[in-house]
Amino acid sequence: MSVQQSSDTNRNTGTKSLQVSSYFRTRIAALIMTLVVIAGQTWIAYAISFDFVWVLPVISGVMLISSILAYTGSHTKPSRSARALSIAVVIVLPLINLICMGWFIYDMFNPATVTLAHQLLLVGFALWVVNIGVFSLAYWELDTGGPEIRALGLPTVFRSKNYPDFVFPQQMSTDAQFAPEHWTPGFLDYLYMSITTATSFSPASVTLYTHMAKMMAGSEALVSLFILGLIVARAMSL
Repeated sequence: MSVQQSSDTNRNTGTKSLQVSSYFRTRIAALIMTLVVIAGQTWIAYAISFDFVWVLPVISGVMLISSILAYTGSHTKPSRSARALSIAVVIVLPLINLICMGWFIYDMFNPATVTLAHQLLLVGFALWVVNIGVFSLAYWELDTGGPEIRALGLPTVFRSKNYPDFVFPQQMSTDAQFAPEHWTPGFLDYLYMSITTATSFSPASVTLYTHMAKMMAGSEALVSLFILGLIVARAMSL
């Protein structure tokens, strides 16, 4: 092997290692949050005696693993199937939350579970916390075509333009003293936005630019208000 070929091989290996590193660095926090959400939903379903409780982690886990394995070998730009699976995960998790919420409401009005009032309060609080995690994942996965698109500046998979759904203050600042030139939001930024939306019913310091972003933030605010209302109502009835 010539020196040039050896150099090219090392360069390609180094580039692929960087790409793989970038992939996991981009997604590791969200993967941890997804596992936390799945565990939380499983505990909630168990606490409210939801039938076939094992189905919830199986469905979410299979979809999560499939969305990871479906990515291309370069671990940079997702394929259409990988992107569809990633979006499906953030759609299924809120649906599971709604199922748990419906069962929680049923238990609240079920005379047989009146003696479990304190446990139901704990379940309601867990639902509220899990809801924050679910929407933070949805914001992070759907904004501007996905985390890889934002981090690497790649063209979107399902969109013709890379317009942002959420705009953070660092993206509007032109002063390098406050933010790097090519700053992009990470998962913790979306988690903070989800927390503020769930507590103050509006995202703090983030501008909602698209209809999808406004509907998502509005949905989280309404769901959060509803859950907190149920918790207060349950506490007053003790």
